[in-house]
Amino acid sequence: CNGSFDATKALTKENLAAFMGMLSFGKFNGKYDTHIQGLGLDMYISEVQNTELKSPKVSKNIPTVAEVTQGEVVKFAADAVDAMGKDGLVVLLEGRAQTVDFVLTPYRFTLTLSDETLIGKRRAAQRVMAAALPKTTESSTGEQVEAAVQECLLEMATEAGYAKA
Repeated sequence: CNGSFDATKALTKENLAAFMGMLSFGKFNGKYDTHIQGLGLDMYISEVQNTELKSPKVSKNIPTVAEVTQGEVVKFAADAVDAMGKDGLVVLLEGRAQTVDFVLTPYRFTLTLSDETLIGKRRAAQRVMAAALPKTTESSTGEQVEAAVQECLLEMATEAGYAKA
């Protein structure tokens, strides 16, 4: 495997069904989460949402995957919202209009940003924070936290080709 992603080979109807079978939504460790189990993975979305799932190798392929998984994503999200609602929770579902518009609910509102670049800035901040977190402790000083953030930012910039190693 050379690390490249071949959408034609990977995103067949059979593979999509198998991939969806590797996902389960429910209460794990006392909280609602999505569990991924398959292809050598055994993880919870809450543990990787700001690290692995925000990495360039994942984010660059999201539009390609989203084109062919719209129905699966909507059904998974709707089932998750339904399960939490039946458990007495009020659920706020965040997502693109193309996805959330298909979730049945009598309550719907839309938030919009006047500056769309804020989405990218927020995602970048989440990635840096998630990378810096393991390098700090509860007793870290402000200076130590800042140093960890700067170190992670430099690593990411170097990885993306924006800084010299």
